[in-house]
Amino acid sequence: MSTSARKISTKSLFERFLETNDQEAWSAVITALLRSVHEVDRAALQIWCAFCPLSLFQALQRSKNPEKLARELLLQGNYHLKDQVDSSHTFLYGHRYWPEVKKAVETHADSFGSETVLLSDQILGVAASVGAGLQVSQSLLVAITAAAFMTVQQAGVEAFKAAPGHMLIPPDVAKKSPEQILRERAKNDRQGLLGFLKTVDKKWTVTYDENDQWATYKMNDMQDLAWGAASDRSRNWREIDPRRVEGPIPVECRSASCGTCWVGILGGAEKLSDVAAREGKQIKRFGYIDTAEPKPLIRLACQAQTSGAVSIVIPPWNGVYGKYLREQEGNE
Repeated sequence: MSTSARKISTKSLFERFLETNDQEAWSAVITALLRSVHEVDRAALQIWCAFCPLSLFQALQRSKNPEKLARELLLQGNYHLKDQVDSSHTFLYGHRYWPEVKKAVETHADSFGSETVLLSDQILGVAASVGAGLQVSQSLLVAITAAAFMTVQQAGVEAFKAAPGHMLIPPDVAKKSPEQILRERAKNDRQGLLGFLKTVDKKWTVTYDENDQWATYKMNDMQDLAWGAASDRSRNWREIDPRRVEGPIPVECRSASCGTCWVGILGGAEKLSDVAAREGKQIKRFGYIDTAEPKPLIRLACQAQTSGAVSIVIPPWNGVYGKYLREQEGNE
């Protein structure tokens, strides 16, 4: 028996079921689930899916030389979900229930014996079961449960189970209600007693990690997110992430050419400038998102100008793989 055949034979029924779902199928599942997701995690789930694309994982998995392909796609940072089983989703509100959700998904995987139940229904079922046990609304658990299922598909059951299953946000943050989080995202900076008269000196707060009260920086009105981040000298950013040469947001250029500065918009997307032609073209080339929306949830920070306070999340990797995937699809 060949090595590949042995690998297939040792996969669980659940893993083999998950492998029948490609990127297109998962996109349909997420669309179906969004109506059941609490508002606090609706944008976060879509951002998480963009940060952990199944299409990229499968391209590397199918490649005869994944390391070479990664170099060709200019991949930087940590793009392997198997190395981030517990940590990839800390920006989801549902992460505070991760220990219970992880155990429930493990149990589901072990007892799985039918391929007749829709993937979306399986996710909703596990979320409902965990919610009943914790006395928490199912809507707060759907997004994190979907993330768990996708993590199993990319990491495998064995690696999923091997992860500690810890909740990785501070206890005081974990105590916040969904409504409190939403209020904080919607809040704008006060501009002083006569702030409504200001036209050029307005300052806005950008939050780049909602789990850290110090993870913010100030920027000028209609300044792009990357320029504002560059002025943040609060930490040794290179030590935290070699891609971060001058602030919390990785930047190599200022012209939408490198793709390192892509970010997810958790709150305040409506306060950002519309996507211009170059940003729209380049972000598809990088493979991060393919949409005609004027204010999408994924942006290039060097192009997105803000007219209010926003909450963003920074992905752990970047690359240029959109064109490659389209070429592969054309060859099938």
